[in-house]
Amino acid sequence: MELLKYVNVNYPQLSLNDLATKARALMRNFGLRIIPIVEDSRLVGIVYRINVLSMTSSKSNLLVRNIVDEPKIVLNPNFSVREAVENMLKVDEWYAPVVDEKGNFIGIFEIDSVIREFCSRNILINNKPVKEIMTENVIYVNEDDELSTVFYKMLKHQYAGLPVVNKKKRVVGIITQHDLLKSGFTRLQLESERSGGYRSIKAKDIMSTDIVKVSPTVTVGEVAKLIVDRDIGRVIVVDKENKLLGIVDREDIVKVYLPYI
Repeated sequence: MELLKYVNVNYPQLSLNDLATKARALMRNFGLRIIPIVEDSRLVGIVYRINVLSMTSSKSNLLVRNIVDEPKIVLNPNFSVREAVENMLKVDEWYAPVVDEKGNFIGIFEIDSVIREFCSRNILINNKPVKEIMTENVIYVNEDDELSTVFYKMLKHQYAGLPVVNKKKRVVGIITQHDLLKSGFTRLQLESERSGGYRSIKAKDIMSTDIVKVSPTVTVGEVAKLIVDRDIGRVIVVDKENKLLGIVDREDIVKVYLPYI
């Protein structure tokens, strides 16, 4: 499979001298996970969502150059799709810049495009129940956890989204980095927690209750289609009492598609 067929050449990009608030706005408004930073057609860095959430300056003139990071992975346009996916799995990335031999930025390869390609195919794995591939030891947060606790748990486990449960361990929502971003959360909030007059904001205050939940008998193909159709990173697996059984994310899906790529 040819990689360039799946590269998004119209992906939004910024320059080093753009305001960091512009990066925040793009991520908040369009749900972007990464933004390539391009100067004179050359890729000079990446702004990841975690960079924006970790901003510690309240200055409105903070520039992209102050929060830019080195790309965790850069793909060659001559890679096959399988090579690209295997390399992205090694660094746990779902979006990667594609750059030619001269360093010119071509576009962004999204693993979602592979899932979209295979979720409707008549292949054996698509008919398997999702319980066969789900992660069972799920990291979750409680609905009364403060946002700082949620953020630290995301950082510790390198997850972009976590299920939210109540005292009875029933799933009541999901909270993602995008939810934190939309709420206006930054590391500054962690500092303000130590000061007087701080108003506690909890997971239940900003979590999404529009949760995509499935039973363990739903097929892999159905779950994969939900992920790409709803543009979400994970699907929650629950029992008849709405208690958390497992979670299926892009990594779980794309790993079982690898033999077919």
